[in-house]
Amino acid sequence: MKHSILFMTASCLVLLGACVRDDLSWKEQLDAQQKQLDEQKKQQEADALRLAELQKTLDGLKKSDTPFSFVLALPPADTVSKGLDFTSTLRVNPSGLAFTKDMIALDYIAGKQFYRVEPNATKASYIKNSQYFSLKNFEADKNDGGQVLDGQYLVTLTTKAEEAVWDDSRLAFVGAYVDKEGKNQLVSSDPFNMVMMPLPSEGLSPWIYPHASFLIEEKKKDDKGQVTINERFGAVYLPLDGVLFKTKDDTDGRFYTSENLKDVEFVPDEGCEAAVKVDFDLKKRYVYFEPDTTANLAWRAFQDSTGVKRQEVKGSVILKDRWGAYSSYHVTMYWYNTYVFPINIEATVDEIKAGIPMNLTEEVRKLGLDYDVMKDCRRVASFPVHHLFNDLTFEPFDNNKPEEGELILYAPAVPGDKFQTEELRTVTINASEVDALFSPLTVSFKVVINLTIK
Repeated sequence: MKHSILFMTASCLVLLGACVRDDLSWKEQLDAQQKQLDEQKKQQEADALRLAELQKTLDGLKKSDTPFSFVLALPPADTVSKGLDFTSTLRVNPSGLAFTKDMIALDYIAGKQFYRVEPNATKASYIKNSQYFSLKNFEADKNDGGQVLDGQYLVTLTTKAEEAVWDDSRLAFVGAYVDKEGKNQLVSSDPFNMVMMPLPSEGLSPWIYPHASFLIEEKKKDDKGQVTINERFGAVYLPLDGVLFKTKDDTDGRFYTSENLKDVEFVPDEGCEAAVKVDFDLKKRYVYFEPDTTANLAWRAFQDSTGVKRQEVKGSVILKDRWGAYSSYHVTMYWYNTYVFPINIEATVDEIKAGIPMNLTEEVRKLGLDYDVMKDCRRVASFPVHHLFNDLTFEPFDNNKPEEGELILYAPAVPGDKFQTEELRTVTINASEVDALFSPLTVSFKVVINLTIK
């Protein structure tokens, strides 16, 4: 009897579990059916809206008295940048039919728009959702000899949008004729896909740390452990970070990167005498500039100068995309002629015993170490390593403000004694959005503090 009760209990649990699963299954099926109905309703509403818009377009067209058809002899290119025109070759049959621009229109069949997501934001920013393609010109096509090709036309389309948008659309050419019964009959070409790309200035998010040392010492160790010191020109880097574009409902997205570019140029401002070389790695998504000293008197004079000097270079970076559009950024860059910055201090025995307050902010800024500019950059600044060097050290009051501190001597001092401490300062820039290991040194110098006891 006991075994029977246990068996019955187990059976009931199995049946209960089956019922629960069945309930869940029915709920899932109902949810799926409702979702399908909602999508169908949404599509029906979109189709009704499209037909209404198409009817408005056809009402404004001149109708042919003769039946005709369209043939896309040469479809348009499938991708174009915003603001550019593009062409298509269209045949109208029969070829003898007189056809004019007011007899043809562009039909927006379907599409999806992606709007720029601003950096540090999660939502796409947009102004409106509109049709960004329009018919600009319609003229008879000609052969190489300038003769009109009967029944063949060159159609020029244009793109326009105020907002930063990436548009994927399906389009067709449409027209209409009046049949024998006096009814309007729609004529449509085969549909074609068109993508309107944002401009480089809209699809990229560039930034710059504008400072660089003119010459940078780099230590390299070979397989035998021997260290060699090489000098190279310091470079200023312009990372071209990609930008995400998303639909209004956040269900789909596109990502624009510098691989959509074809070329990068630099045009110096008028009067800028110091030439720079510009190079770029579009796969790693950055541009960089370094001094071009070849037969350049400005850089030679700068290299031979004494004291702390700064060479300013101003100009426009022109980004050209693969479809013929371009955008430009104006940049200002600086190179510094020395990587040793001496600070000479005189102090009495009593002053140095108490510690001498110092603020090195302006001094290190003169050589390109600018913390305010760094806030919006992927960079690593080497904060000074405070250690005893000949019993003299500079110690900050707050590690978050390494330039404000005091000079302290940990040794007996008498008038005439001299002490020295030095700190290496560097800035490396992570110029590549896709390569975290690529962080070249761009600023390098030493702060040398010379103390004389008076």
